Amino acid sequence: MSRPLLLSGLAMVLGIVAADFGFNENGATVPRWLDGALWVLCALLALLAARDYRRRTVYASSTRFTVLVALFFFVLGFMRYCMVAEQTRAAWAAMQRPPVNRGNPDELDYRRWRWVQGERDSTSLLAGLRERGLAARQRLLQRYRLSGLQDQALAVVTAMTLGDRTLLTSDTRDLFAEAGASHLLALSGLHLGILTGLLFLLLTSWLVCSRWRWPVGVLSLVYIWAYVFVAGLPASLVRAGVMSSLFLIGTLLQRRSRPLHLLLLTAVLMLLCWPMYLFDVGARLSLLAVAGIAVVYQPAYEWLFEHGRVLMFRLERWHVTSIISLLGVSLAAQLFTLPLVMVTFHRVPLYGVLFSVLLIPLTTVIVLMALAVLLVGSVWLSAGQWLAAGLAWLVGAQMWVMQTGMQLPGASVPDFWSRKAEPQLVVYHNRRCPALHLIASPSQSWLLMPEPERADSGMYYIRRDFWQRRLTAEPQVLAGRHAVAATGMTAVMVDSAYKSYNSYKTYETYESYETNDAPPRTVDILWVTRGFHGGRLGQLATQYRPRLLVLDASLPRWQRLTLRQEATRMGWPFYDVAEQGALRIKLPL
Repeated sequence: MSRPLLLSGLAMVLGIVAADFGFNENGATVPRWLDGALWVLCALLALLAARDYRRRTVYASSTRFTVLVALFFFVLGFMRYCMVAEQTRAAWAAMQRPPVNRGNPDELDYRRWRWVQGERDSTSLLAGLRERGLAARQRLLQRYRLSGLQDQALAVVTAMTLGDRTLLTSDTRDLFAEAGASHLLALSGLHLGILTGLLFLLLTSWLVCSRWRWPVGVLSLVYIWAYVFVAGLPASLVRAGVMSSLFLIGTLLQRRSRPLHLLLLTAVLMLLCWPMYLFDVGARLSLLAVAGIAVVYQPAYEWLFEHGRVLMFRLERWHVTSIISLLGVSLAAQLFTLPLVMVTFHRVPLYGVLFSVLLIPLTTVIVLMALAVLLVGSVWLSAGQWLAAGLAWLVGAQMWVMQTGMQLPGASVPDFWSRKAEPQLVVYHNRRCPALHLIASPSQSWLLMPEPERADSGMYYIRRDFWQRRLTAEPQVLAGRHAVAATGMTAVMVDSAYKSYNSYKTYETYESYETNDAPPRTVDILWVTRGFHGGRLGQLATQYRPRLLVLDASLPRWQRLTLRQEATRMGWPFYDVAEQGALRIKLPL
């Protein structure tokens, strides 16, 4: 059974990849004639495959049937991607401001992320159910607040039970990531298994042979998908919901399926419903983790139980089998997800498997107690508040475990495989904290800012995504200076503190230039940021002759338009960061 499912899944993946390569968000649309021809081809392949399946004999070769099935799913994946892509393009065309990237180095490709998420039809039944689920999530969040949860405890509990991570601070997210516990914040099979474990236990014991198994089974399916919709349909939880539903249906039909078969069927169904799941990091991590458990842990456990039964019984008597199983599951999952984690998050948590021995049981208790807070608090508020106080203590204990573990030597290996930054000049697209970064080498760079005191808070994400990966030393923030020069490039900042003189910083010297009586000085970059109230470039023209005028994204739109018009009249080339994204200029080595 696994072979046809694997073949179907691989063929569908290839079809989706081919469609994304040829007709992505920046590419052309599928012509009408090609769209119709592909649907006809898809129907023809299905008919031929069905005929071969009905006429097959023990002597007949299955090669043609295999080829037909592979071609069918390839075309089906191609067409499903094109359908979703057309829907997303139509939604973007109707927007006044379609999604764009800011263009900062190593920053999230926001346009691509929105493309993967897609723009679902707001009038569809699924969209209506999703909106109702999100409204229910807000009511549950309010109930948490009424019970007394607040600050970090509220943020962590809301993320672990309702899938809402908007309340999490950047420090909390980084702590979970460095400890290798980000999967505890992303709803997945772990959380769904905690909430539905009792139902499955009942079904697999006495309800499986009872006449009430089908009504209870249907209610269980409704419960599972109600929770998935309340959580906002995250990809990892959708995977868990589909797989749990297939397992539940198999149990009701008294048929046993291997986890790998369920996983392959789940992947095919998910890609058939929403082909963009192929490019979703959460979906890929979830599928890879379960694949690791099914491919590595389950066969190893069965082999150990078969050849070391006496040892297993002794370990069970010593109550350590649960710990060994937990370690084995975590290790198998991390073996398969490690390459994707390295590429995506740029760090390797060395102690993640060991942390899971404490963090997963704590997470189980936290989720169950959070459910008790919601149920008890709706009936008896005082009791709900007592439970909420204990819940906050458990969250604090979980955070303490991670903070203590991160103090161990080598707890998290930083990104050492990425290429270091080459000499370049970067004007970041950062409205709240404008910055110009002149990089001479990974160990030596200068940061020019109108507000140097905001370098830590305003540049947090750029530091995390770019500096910590590409630089070996923090950039030197130039306080009180308005110009910087290195590797043959001169950049001048014009902000609210602009005067008729300018300070000039080189590698080793610091010089002042009185420009009132001096002729206009040629500079490479004349960078105008917010606070420049002169309003006209004529005032600057008496002092500078820029090779490129850079209008920062922090400037209001009306001022950028005015300066662009004046620069055109004066013959100055200009670059608008707000419209064109971050400016990046390579410098000579």
